[in-house]
Amino acid sequence: MAGIGFELRRLGRQETLSSLASAFGHAAIVAAGPWLFTILSLAIITFTVEQIVGLDTLATFRIIIIYAFATSLVITSPVTIVATRLVADALWLKKTDAVRPLLIGAFGLSVILVAPCAAMLVFYFNVPSGVALVLTAMSLTVALIWVALSFCGAVRDYLAVTLAFLFGLIVSLVLSIGAALSGLGPTGMAWGFLVGLVLILFGLTHRVLMTFPAPVADIRDGFAAMIDGIGRYRLLAFGALAGTAAVWIDKWVFWFSLQGEKVDAGLIHAPLYDSAMFIASLVIIPSLAQFVMRLETEFFDRYHTYFGTIKSHGTIRQIEAARVRMKSFTLDHLVLITVSHVGICAVLILAAPAIVDLLNLQYRQIAILRFGALGSVFQFIFIATTAMLLFFDRRKLFLTLQLTFFALNLVLSMWSVSAGEEYYGVGYFMACLISSFIAYVVADRTFTNLNYLTFIGNNPSVREAASSVSAQRRGMPTIFREAVLAIMPRRRRS
Repeated sequence: MAGIGFELRRLGRQETLSSLASAFGHAAIVAAGPWLFTILSLAIITFTVEQIVGLDTLATFRIIIIYAFATSLVITSPVTIVATRLVADALWLKKTDAVRPLLIGAFGLSVILVAPCAAMLVFYFNVPSGVALVLTAMSLTVALIWVALSFCGAVRDYLAVTLAFLFGLIVSLVLSIGAALSGLGPTGMAWGFLVGLVLILFGLTHRVLMTFPAPVADIRDGFAAMIDGIGRYRLLAFGALAGTAAVWIDKWVFWFSLQGEKVDAGLIHAPLYDSAMFIASLVIIPSLAQFVMRLETEFFDRYHTYFGTIKSHGTIRQIEAARVRMKSFTLDHLVLITVSHVGICAVLILAAPAIVDLLNLQYRQIAILRFGALGSVFQFIFIATTAMLLFFDRRKLFLTLQLTFFALNLVLSMWSVSAGEEYYGVGYFMACLISSFIAYVVADRTFTNLNYLTFIGNNPSVREAASSVSAQRRGMPTIFREAVLAIMPRRRRS
């Protein structure tokens, strides 16, 4: 599924300034396209029509979009990650004719899951019918964009992906601003924004279908494969659900606190916290782009070399040398990307007063902006290290780490709210810090014990009997026992 990353790496290796900038820009779109699209669109629309439509109309418009993206991201995350795994399996087995049915099945399953959740959301907040309709339609559209973008990881045409987002951005801006100038209110602006999203969806879907042109004999095959995949990879699905919910849980805590404010449509938000954290979250995008363009692809090369050595019956010394090279490269490059992330974060922290002034934010938000930027450093480490675990099929640990991040962000954000305004953002920062430390230790132990995991730990014929007997003997659930053992160093006989 790193196919598009290899194409970006090839573009970046041309060693010209334009090719490097182009590769980095495309990687940012692949890594965080919907995120960038939303932030840029809202910023431009706000600056353009704020004096015309007023703050209340803009607040309602922004909240419709934020709710649609949050709802769709969390609800579709199990579908997206399982579909990604199934597509990766199909490509590994050279069964490219299975990709189209999987896309259709993932689309259908996402609609089935998101539609009732959006309906419950508008019912709970008693949203007016006009807003409810556009919010539901946008949630469904964005849900399908998340799915299509995950399939684009296997597509090597990065230009088509970027152009889809760029064209959709332009259309959304033109129609949303036009609706605002025509006095159509937040609902009309949201419908205009939705047209751009639909065009993005069509562009991404078309690119996937053109890359995998095999006809679909029976659309039910895709649904059946997705249902079976979610059952087979349920730990992966629950982990994705917990991880995406963890990203939003601090915002939800603030929304339902005394800081929450209700807009005219009945939806709630916390503008003091939300706007600062959304801006701070942009700092992570360059690191994600480097992850797609450099770390993921280079890591995969060494991953392939390691297992290729095993399959070719290499000696234990050759296998160990491949393991050491993979571990040292991966962790060293993770540190290098993190250092560059820290540099960007330092600039944002120092320039926070100027940024707040430029964006017409409140000076009370400077501390939130700074803590959010610091938290993004450790959130990237968490994302990168947990992603590495999936290459070695450590699904139980992946789920445990995501649940840990969710619990920490929930509890510490609740403490942050109760502690007072000067501590806003501290809960998120501490949750990211603690979670990333644990995830890094787990990843380091995984690389260190990789030979054991390859031949014994992840060997189904050995693992099932050993883990069940050992867990029963210790009286500890297997999933948490694996997490503890992953952190603790293995004892070596002298």
